[in-house]
Order: sequence, then structure tokens, then C-alpha cells
Amino acid sequence: MIRGILQLKQRVLDEIYPRICCSCGKEITEGDEHGLCWDCRADSVALGPPWCERCGQIVAGRIDHVFTCSDCEAHPPQYHQGRSLFHYEGGVREAIHALKYHRNFSVIPDLSRMLLAGVKTYFPDADGQALVAVPLHRSRQRKRGFNQDVELIRGMLKLDPRLKTWQGLKRIRNTDTQTKLSKAARKENVRSAFAVKKRSSVPERVLLIDDVMTTGATLDACAVAMKKAGVKEVNTLTIARG
Repeated sequence: MIRGILQLKQRVLDEIYPRICCSCGKEITEGDEHGLCWDCRADSVALGPPWCERCGQIVAGRIDHVFTCSDCEAHPPQYHQGRSLFHYEGGVREAIHALKYHRNFSVIPDLSRMLLAGVKTYFPDADGQALVAVPLHRSRQRKRGFNQDVELIRGMLKLDPRLKTWQGLKRIRNTDTQTKLSKAARKENVRSAFAVKKRSSVPERVLLIDDVMTTGATLDACAVAMKKAGVKEVNTLTIARG
């Protein structure tokens, strides 16, 4: 009965505020999708093993043992494990762009649902971890008006209120955009860019949430700051890897 009422409510809302896919522009008339239709989501390639046990980098070929990539062997990341859900392409890429650059908040339920599924798949003991958003510098957040990672975590909490969060991490340096920088330049760009807020009690374990992982430099810099403040273990989860 309750499900029937909710379905009726959704149909009424669809009449007043049609759900439009941010990628193909078609109206969404069925299912739980809000801003990204199922076809466009399916257009994106999901990531899965075999991969590096540390950073989650996909490995070509067959691996029948725990594998650590050469980058992580040479320069071990400060986070314990990093996982990403999709290649940065197709409908997932369009949805991330729609939120980040066009303030299309209709995609938040879709992206948050993906992240929650990732938590349950790759970090099933998440009850013992606090979710943390990668913070923006206050000047950039003031310009953009919101932090997409914070909004995604809020979306996850609506789906599962039992999740724990922590807001003790801050960005203390307004860095240049990472988009066109080399791997080495990215790492240098975010070095010492984050810190834990004063008088902030720290959790033992953290799951750092971000939209996209490229080289992992930003996630690693966040992990450095949190471990320096006393966090014992940092894991990372992103929607996409590009």
C-alpha cells in the first residue's frame, strides 16, 4: 500500500515537474532515476577487478593474487584502499558535469545511490567509518555556491540515515585547478592544501568521498592531513575514474 502511494506521488510530481535525463534529454517516466536515465547510466562502463589492491587502478589481463601496481609499490598512497565505480565517460560523466558545472541537483539521488552501492560492495564494514567530503576552499565554495561532494553525502544519508559523517577536514590553500596539470604537478599543487580543524575530535577510520579520481593526488593530500591529525585508516570512494 505504501509503495503504491509513493508511486502515485511520483506520477503526480512527474506531471508537474518532469524528470529529464541530463545526458540524452529524454523524459524519465519510469523507475527511480531522477536526472540520469537507465540507458545513459548503462552507457558508462563499470569498473571491477582485477585491479591494484591499494589504488584501484584497473589491471589488464588475469590476476589470481593480491596485486599492487608499480606506482603504489614505488610511492605508496597514504590512503589504505581506493575504489572507483565507473570509467569517467558516458552518462555518468554527463551527470557529474551537470551537477558540478550546471547546478543540476536532480542527478544527486542517482549519483548518491551509486556511491551507496559502492560503499556496501567495497566497504561493507562502513558502519565503523565516517564519510568525509573533499572540501573546497571557502573562496571557491562561495563562487560555486555548494560543494558537490557534500551534496552527494547528504543524498547518501537520505538513503541510509545510519551512515556516520565527519566535517573536520578543511582546505587551507586555494589551489589551481588540477584539470590540465601533469601527475607530478597535481601532487605538488595540493601538497599541504588540507588540514583538520582545530579542536576537532577525529574518527579512527574515514571513507573519503569524491566525484572523480584522476591521479589520486587530491585524495592522498587529504589522507596525509587526516592521518597527521590522528586518523588511523583512510579509504576512498569515487563515482568515476578518469
